[in-house]
Amino acid sequence: MIDIHNLDIDMGRARVVSNLTARFETGRLHAIIGPNGAGKTSLLKAVCGLLPSATGAIRLDGHDLTALSLRERARLMAYLPQERAIAWDLKAIEVVALGCADLSGEDSLKHAQQQLEVMGLSDKAETSVFSLSGGQRARVLLARLLATEAKIYCLDEPLTALDPAWQRRVLEVFKSRAAQGRTIIVSLHDIGLAAQFADDLWVLDHGRLVANGEPEAALSDEVLRQVFNITGTFAEGRNLRIDPQALPEHGA
Repeated sequence: MIDIHNLDIDMGRARVVSNLTARFETGRLHAIIGPNGAGKTSLLKAVCGLLPSATGAIRLDGHDLTALSLRERARLMAYLPQERAIAWDLKAIEVVALGCADLSGEDSLKHAQQQLEVMGLSDKAETSVFSLSGGQRARVLLARLLATEAKIYCLDEPLTALDPAWQRRVLEVFKSRAAQGRTIIVSLHDIGLAAQFADDLWVLDHGRLVANGEPEAALSDEVLRQVFNITGTFAEGRNLRIDPQALPEHGA
């Protein structure tokens, strides 16, 4: 469980997250949504201890984040940044095996192969990552995150470069991992997918938490209009239908 209390985050002279209080519970898929510049990435980095807070506190299962060593954080949490950089042209299975901190040798390769299968890449295990498509490389990095078996996953725009089918598949995978007893936090731009798959939505705007809860409650008419400049209705299966007449004009 992650508890955040009165969190402020500054980037230079700008305050990018203001007075945020939240609780991310175990066993749920939490989606952070909001327009560009809302503070989603800054919040995720702060939760992982990668960005210091100006004020406030972050606790993981009751332990102050700043009191945990880097090794303890690494065992507890796995983070996928927006930037999908891979430094070396390794085989896909070798990249995934880098996430197997507690395994070595054949055990790490076996575990890595299993995660590649989850991401539909079992036949690409021996392929160099620089030879893969952008979407395939993105799935290799998702497989590496899964290989960590961490208790907390924090993913910043994990659907980037994925086609629509794999966007849904990835969310299904992480929803399943949450049900197995993990805390999963993802930042998403696609509010329709967020509404359909997430257990809880956290809506940020200009660094402030403006709504949270189950999708139908968090994405009220007022929030859709004020934060996203759209209108929409929920249909069966938590499908959010956007009114095309409410979309902002091109270039607006």
